[in-house]
Amino acid sequence: MTTPDPGQVAGLDPKAIAAATAETTKLVNAAKSGRFSISGEALEQLRKALSDMVTRVDGLTGSTAALDQAPQLGSHPYGHAVAYHDLRAASESTGSLRSVLGQFRDLLAQADEALAHAGGAYRGAESAAVDLHSVRRAGDLA
Repeated sequence: MTTPDPGQVAGLDPKAIAAATAETTKLVNAAKSGRFSISGEALEQLRKALSDMVTRVDGLTGSTAALDQAPQLGSHPYGHAVAYHDLRAASESTGSLRSVLGQFRDLLAQADEALAHAGGAYRGAESAAVDLHSVRRAGDLA
């Protein structure tokens, strides 16, 4: 097991979030270009799962609002220095809980965008196939 960097929350790896975001960007691009599509039932289930996860992340983000305030550690210079360090580590620095939660929420939104485009691509391909079948069938009847 690896030890997180100072200021990083265990289990929240900003490098993993960045890598997942890069892959999700590829998925969005593939869906926009029509190289990725997904059918209705699977699409609904995946988008619901993403929506539920966004709700959970928003709840976590709200419950961590206290991290946006420096802890009260006295009026002496050392207390101020430690409070400032704690504030930065908890909510401002790369790898902090607040930072990674925000990046993860963005990732979820990007994945939902990819699914929305993929669903549109699937419906477009399905519609085109039905139209082609109708044209061919009409030609057979003529």
